[in-house]
Amino acid sequence: MGFWKLSAMEELVEAMAKAVKAREALPRMPDNLDLERAYAIQRTLVGVVAEGAIAGLKAGMTAAAGQKQFGLTHPLIGSLYESGRLSPGTDLAAATGVSLECEIGVVIDGAGNPKSAGPVIEVPRMAWGDPADATGVNLTACNIAADRFIVGTQKPFRSDYADIHITLTRDGETVCQAPATDALGGPHDALAWMLDEASLRGLEIRDDMLLITGACGGIHPALPGAYRADYGELGSIEFTVKP
Repeated sequence: MGFWKLSAMEELVEAMAKAVKAREALPRMPDNLDLERAYAIQRTLVGVVAEGAIAGLKAGMTAAAGQKQFGLTHPLIGSLYESGRLSPGTDLAAATGVSLECEIGVVIDGAGNPKSAGPVIEVPRMAWGDPADATGVNLTACNIAADRFIVGTQKPFRSDYADIHITLTRDGETVCQAPATDALGGPHDALAWMLDEASLRGLEIRDDMLLITGACGGIHPALPGAYRADYGELGSIEFTVKP
């Protein structure tokens, strides 16, 4: 970590982990982070929060607009906490920083080969203690705001997802519409990028891991209401956000 003292990183990770577990605001982030340090912090944070129970991996900042907003020129990769896994029909509480993303989730084998895919609603939580901390390196360090995710029914992996279109509605009103190819070109290309990036960042690949491949249709605040995410032939997910 160079001039950055190990004790300082340990203190930061301890405070970050406490905030993630309690769904509170993150501590003030240091000014001297670069991407390599941020990924080192992420790995340590995930180890503390997940306590070994990692459900899989997530792609983040897959859209050019989001990358520009956070000062990035590339996507990011993070981990999914098994404790954040939810089933369709669940109830969520609306809260500051809680968002919704329509994603494709791919289940892989130990070699990274896709076994199945299906709808996933990611429920990230971005809660900066200081708004000035909203940068790409800090987002990397906090594991790309990973929190919860709703997993729909998995189906055999298809050769093509170009005909899959996703519609998210709240109380019957359309929130967003997007093709399944909206994130990193679709599940095939997204999976290839995630496996390469996982290898680069030293992230483990295991049998039955779930990889969610990025937001299709953007990121949306989790406003109160009854939601339905229709993925066409891939099925649907229904859930409720309560005030």
